[in-house]
Amino acid sequence: MNIIKYLTFGLKAKSGINFTGKKSLKNRCNGKSKRKFRIIDFYYINYLIPFFIIRLEYDPNRSAKIALICYKNGILSYIIAVEGLKDNFYTNWNLLSLGAARLLSDYNYGTFVSCIELRPFKGSKIARSAGCYGIILNKKNNKIIIRLPSGEERLFNNNSKALLGIVSNKNHKFKKKKKAGNNIWLGKKPVVRGVAKNCVDHPHGGGRGKTSQLVLASNFSRRVLKGVFSFKKNVKTKKYILKTKKKWKKI
Repeated sequence: MNIIKYLTFGLKAKSGINFTGKKSLKNRCNGKSKRKFRIIDFYYINYLIPFFIIRLEYDPNRSAKIALICYKNGILSYIIAVEGLKDNFYTNWNLLSLGAARLLSDYNYGTFVSCIELRPFKGSKIARSAGCYGIILNKKNNKIIIRLPSGEERLFNNNSKALLGIVSNKNHKFKKKKKAGNNIWLGKKPVVRGVAKNCVDHPHGGGRGKTSQLVLASNFSRRVLKGVFSFKKNVKTKKYILKTKKKWKKI
């Protein structure tokens, strides 16, 4: 398979070492496979131009497949492939075909969309991994309500763009790793349980047998892990969230 050179570049190997040469990230090694990064078009600047799908490709940097496309004006680009997309397939945005990017205001109720923009012209940020999609529920004034993969319902701008369809490779979550070497290829080292360590190495360590316990579960740097928000709260964007799947409690 011929690689498009101006759409790819090499990635430097990272082993969790900072600029001083000290280990700053645990459980990361330098034994992973070599890979190149594919430049994906998440902005869809040429979304009004019909394009031809040359081939579907595997991307080592993401769980979904990608598609190499050629616009009618001759520009080559990579996009996230949706489920049902095929090689040698001509896509026209006027016909609402799979893989075509359109404004959210152009879609009807109940449509499955992916690669959604949080704000217009800022690039796709949501529902980009394998099997993810959002469902358009309702339209209010200049806003559109979409149910996200997490179950959250959120307001989006009418002028934000999204792809029609579900992201490809939806069976990725059922893939099993057959041996420990599969994680090494991904740059991950084995993780040792905290209770199996000495008391000087981890807050859960020490004691006799499995009797050592801590009131609050934490990591090696004593940061509490349970009962806190797993995402950064943003007061500015909180008004756009209408419904959440889970109610988080502070400790």
